[in-house]
Amino acid sequence: MGPRARKTWLALHVISSVGWLGATLANLALASAAFGAPQLYRAMALLGDLVVLPLALTALTTGVVLSLGTRWGLVKHRWVLVKFALTVVAVAATAFSLRPELHAAASGVAGAGRGVLAASCVSLSIYVFSTVVSVFKPWGRTRWA
Repeated sequence: MGPRARKTWLALHVISSVGWLGATLANLALASAAFGAPQLYRAMALLGDLVVLPLALTALTTGVVLSLGTRWGLVKHRWVLVKFALTVVAVAATAFSLRPELHAAASGVAGAGRGVLAASCVSLSIYVFSTVVSVFKPWGRTRWA
């Protein structure tokens, strides 16, 4: 991958990752307030559908493209492999757990939405950890390097 293409993909990756982190912070704030105002779950469901999931998929896609198109590789360094695994888990949890829970809570299903605050905290922890791993690049190379 040439320098211009790498920088373009990197910019897209950073923008989508930071956006995903910001949208998660917004969901965390809304989840904290939703205990007294259940209508906020509608806003969270909308945010999940139109912002969080597209940003998550973009971050995953651009991360894979960058890993395959640069010297880091997808399986050459442990930090890349850990970030990839965490991102896949976070995208799957967003798509198949968080969004359905938000839609159920927005529809007024009794008991729905209880895990949303915890899910937002876990998501935020994953994204912060992934960011730190990206900066420090720990753990060395894998046996496939």
